[in-house]
Amino acid sequence: METNLTNNYSKLETFSDEVFFEIFDRLSPSDLYKTFYGLNIRLNTILNDSRMRFRDNLSSLTPKQFHSYVKNILPQIIDRLISFKFGTYDTDEYQQVSLFLHKYSIDLSLFKHLRTLVIIKMTIGDVQIVQSALIHLIHLVNIRFSVDSNDVDTTSFVHIGNDLLAGPKLKRVKMDMCARTTFENVTKSSNIEQLSIAWCEMQELTHLLQYSPYLSTLKATICGLNYADTWIQTIRGSLNQKCSLRLNSLKLVIESIRFDYLLLLLHELKQLRALWLLLNHYEYLDAEKWENLFQTSLLQLDQLDLTIALTKPFLSVNTAGQLIMLSTPHIACAKFNTKFWYERGWRAKLDEYDHCVRLTVSNNTVPI
Repeated sequence: METNLTNNYSKLETFSDEVFFEIFDRLSPSDLYKTFYGLNIRLNTILNDSRMRFRDNLSSLTPKQFHSYVKNILPQIIDRLISFKFGTYDTDEYQQVSLFLHKYSIDLSLFKHLRTLVIIKMTIGDVQIVQSALIHLIHLVNIRFSVDSNDVDTTSFVHIGNDLLAGPKLKRVKMDMCARTTFENVTKSSNIEQLSIAWCEMQELTHLLQYSPYLSTLKATICGLNYADTWIQTIRGSLNQKCSLRLNSLKLVIESIRFDYLLLLLHELKQLRALWLLLNHYEYLDAEKWENLFQTSLLQLDQLDLTIALTKPFLSVNTAGQLIMLSTPHIACAKFNTKFWYERGWRAKLDEYDHCVRLTVSNNTVPI
């Protein structure tokens, strides 16, 4: 038995460093150091080699495991991590992000080779700390952040600036902040290609679009529009000049936005090929306005998924002091199933439930 072990070690030692890099790339840093570190000088040298790169996810660690990792593993690999995820989904267990950034005071700017960074459930106050560090992470390609909803109220704001978005290699960004996200501090163009935001106001989104010339895919929840008159003057004819023609896939959840304002935005995005919308007001049932949009501006659109969800009972002409419903969902559904829509391969259907009705117009393609 001893002879066999000796032979196995001898064969293992003949592998090149690159083979070890390939094998170790599939294992977590904790497992690697616990299993291989200290076995022999060769393995120690490989694990500490500057060419060795690591990926790690701390979100499932217990508090004890997390403490051990921060003290014993992270210092050895911090400048060689290329993908890093931390923060816990269950905030009742322990506040991993708070421990990481405050108790242990880990400086994110030391993750100098990081390409992917995911932070789960930080506080609004932590956002600024993270943004300040990102300016030093010049290799970042993907970032995904979420804010703990328990840290948010109706007056909460998350302010995003150039430090977060202007990374030279940054391509994909997802921000689930649970609070209004503002972009008025963004003044530099980014290289971002895919962006997901929940949530912001209309004027903040259009401001950001002017500094996103390479954006091809956008997903956002939009609620509200302040200073509508100023916004209208700004957007007409100017957004298309500043916003890249590469934006071809748009997915929006719209709340408290007038139909005419949404149309103004969409009229500027003539290059769209795929459009997904979730709307919640009866005025969006106007099939003629949609037809005009598709005939005059969105001429390249081929994928459509339009959902209008309304709560019962509906408004009527007899409701004193209320706006008049111009079309019931049943009438609207018929108008969305005319020749114009059929020729484009788009079909409308109506689903009724106890408390709501949902009108969907789509070409039944793969969801955007």
